[in-house]
Amino acid sequence: MKKIFLSLCFLLTFSFLFSQVVPKKPESSEFSWRILQDAQFAFDKGEISRAMNLANKAKANRVAESDYEVYILDVALSPLAVRRAGEDFDIVLEVLKERDQTEAISIINRYLELYGKSFFHYSVNKMEDWVEEKRVYPEADFLIGKIYRLEGEYKTAIDFYEKARLESSFLDIPDQIYDILYEMADLLKHQGETEKYKQALLLILDNDSNYKDMVLRRAMLKIIDADKPSNVDRFFNLFRAHSPKTLEALYNISLMFDAEGESENSLFASSLGSVESFSHVLDSISGRDPHYEFTTLAEFIRKIAEYEDIDIWCSENHFWDYLIAFCKKVSARGNVIYANAMLEVIANNSSDAYARAAAKASIVR
Repeated sequence: MKKIFLSLCFLLTFSFLFSQVVPKKPESSEFSWRILQDAQFAFDKGEISRAMNLANKAKANRVAESDYEVYILDVALSPLAVRRAGEDFDIVLEVLKERDQTEAISIINRYLELYGKSFFHYSVNKMEDWVEEKRVYPEADFLIGKIYRLEGEYKTAIDFYEKARLESSFLDIPDQIYDILYEMADLLKHQGETEKYKQALLLILDNDSNYKDMVLRRAMLKIIDADKPSNVDRFFNLFRAHSPKTLEALYNISLMFDAEGESENSLFASSLGSVESFSHVLDSISGRDPHYEFTTLAEFIRKIAEYEDIDIWCSENHFWDYLIAFCKKVSARGNVIYANAMLEVIANNSSDAYARAAAKASIVR
């Protein structure tokens, strides 16, 4: 009886192992990113129903792709010889090469090229875990959210934006988190959800290390509070900040802080926005003229006028608004000498007629 029982267990186990369904390899024409691309094209053409169907298909295909990749990695990494190699990518890839595991090698290398070893904590096993979790498709959820917004289903749209935000670590292009957050913030503003709109802006700024840098904040305020005309040039000589994706959020959060009477928070947001905007323009000029070095704000503003596209960018991306709003906040703080000196530089050197007039009108007499 015991032998019969053991034999039955063996047969059941054997049957289970060989009855497992091997995930089907995705066809290149059915890759989730291709389907989502078609969904985006449909959305852009106003084919809303088709866009929704394709976005949902892209999500389903992403699950199938994850299942297949997990299967391939599991088969390749499970043998004892591979496990003995440890978790280091270079060593494991060498062993997989010896064992002709070309498909697993291709999967690993693709994700290393996209994200780098540090993203996976230098562990091939952690990469496999991540691939297993990569069944979500935040880009598709983001597009579905935009479709619901277009249809007037604002609450559902926010739900999909939030889902995309929470799963943003799986974005194929990490910087798309800014598109998601700005879209969410814009919808909340449109709905009059003031506090939620503010929180959405702060989520954007949470990705800006400069905004959270208290040492930088104190250093900026120290230069401003000295209230010297010479500190105008010193301010822009000392500080650089490279995070152009947060410029719009800094501008809008500064306005919100103003409305709430949080003058110092507003001033810092405006200061940082001015420096980030300035740094972006400086990089653009340096790309055209590698020998260029910043000396004074007046000379820098005149330099902008030499490049039509940079001049247009400044007008369209709040550059002058940032500088003038910054000066007004500095003046309101009591540092009129510093503010007036900077406003005079703008009024006397900008090629933008609006900026010249606004700066001149803002000078405290």
